[in-house]
Parts: sequence; C-alpha cells; structure tokens
Amino acid sequence: MSLRIPAAIIVLAMTTSGALAAPAQLYGKSVVVSWTENRMQTTDYSDTPVPKTAQGRLSVYVSDKGRAFSRVSMSVERRRQTQSGQRDAVQGEGSARSVNFQGSSMTVSAPRGDAGAMMIAVTFDSGFQGCSARVVTGKANGAQSTRVTSMITGRQYRFFSVQTSGESCSIQTGNVFGN
Repeated sequence: MSLRIPAAIIVLAMTTSGALAAPAQLYGKSVVVSWTENRMQTTDYSDTPVPKTAQGRLSVYVSDKGRAFSRVSMSVERRRQTQSGQRDAVQGEGSARSVNFQGSSMTVSAPRGDAGAMMIAVTFDSGFQGCSARVVTGKANGAQSTRVTSMITGRQYRFFSVQTSGESCSIQTGNVFGN
C-alpha cells in the first residue's frame, strides 16, 4: 500500500457497474493471475508491524454467456506451514469485487479492509491467447493503515504497506473452478 489512492478513485472503482461485457474470445475460458505481496502488518503475535510475505492468486472464469465468476486466494507461511484461504464472488450478486472488460483489457477491483483497495489490470494479446497483469494496492489518502479481515484465519490485522511484484498471467480453456 505504498500507493496512495484518492478516495474518489477508490469509490469509482468500487461502484463501476461491470456493464461492459466480456469479449466473446474469453467465453468458456479462465484467466489466472498470480503475484507476491511483501507487507508490513500486525500479526497474531504482535501489534507492532512486522514484514510478512504472501502469495496472491486471482482466478476469473467467463461463462459461455459472458458472466464472470472470480476467486481471490492468499497463502502465507505460518509456523513453518503454508496456510491459505479464499473468497469467491459472482458478478452482479452483491459482491464488492468488480470485474470489468473493455476492449482487450480486464480490470478487477475490490475493497481491501476499511481504508484500502486492490486493483488487478490484465491486458490480453491480440488473439486472447496470452495476457500480462499488474496488481496495485493502496489505501485512502491520510490513512496510516487499513484493517483487513484475513481470509486465512478470519482474524483482523492492520496492513501498513503492501508492495506487489512477480505478477504472472495465463489463459486456460474451461472452468478453473470445475464443472
């Protein structure tokens, strides 16, 4: 969350209607984006911020009717074990996560805690066979941290900063969530 996002941009990203339909070339396909987060955050053991590394993954399946189904997964190493959790969302069913398409790009935005947001921007190649991605996290101007409920433990933590890196993107035929 080294990036400061003005509140108006966060609100705009969160309220985008998603009215732009997915390109027909993505119907029946899944887009998977992975990244690494280096955070300064509180933990179960400390209210003092400590460095923590997490692995993130976004999976979006576009149905044969163009409807987007998405899952965000996070994993961290805790006590020498990798633990993970996930949150699913269906476009248009009350989810705060928004999946939008425009031309050869897809943007996924979601709130992140009480004062933050995450945006994943995907650019598709001309034949929709490959893609590249950028993951950006931020917090509202003036916010020192954002309180986040962990999808792994269900506990609340404070994120003071999040640096993302190592983004990768792939397109797969079929539904990554199973049929």
